[in-house]
Amino acid sequence: MKAQKLNANNMNPMQMNSMSSMMGMMNSIQKIGKGKRKYSVSLDKGSKKFLSKFIEEIKKQFTENNGMQNVVQFLDYVKSIADSSDRTELKLSYEEQEFLTKTVSDAVRGMDSVKFKWYQFIKKSMTKIMVKQYRELLIQLKK
Repeated sequence: MKAQKLNANNMNPMQMNSMSSMMGMMNSIQKIGKGKRKYSVSLDKGSKKFLSKFIEEIKKQFTENNGMQNVVQFLDYVKSIADSSDRTELKLSYEEQEFLTKTVSDAVRGMDSVKFKWYQFIKKSMTKIMVKQYRELLIQLKK
């Protein structure tokens, strides 16, 4: 992937914030799998099932990019922990924990910004339930 030069004077502040967050995410993606997993996150049964489904969706996005092997291996590790019935503790490095919290918080932010028509009340209620689950998972990841 070749970097392109951008003129900062032609960008508005929202685009600058977006570019900055994307660069921060790319920086943390490169560090995944390289640090010691010394932070532990305790998960209950419901959040483990939800985390497993969430990891499946993220994995679909990262398998399209062949250069992200370390991320795919990390997602396999998290899915194996989430699928096992006897383990309730997930060991993460700082970068991995930051990556998971950023992806979950981005998902929450994206679902909060969706606007529905008045007749889409079923989709709206399902989205509200999913946002609650994401927020609960986010609370457990930040502990």
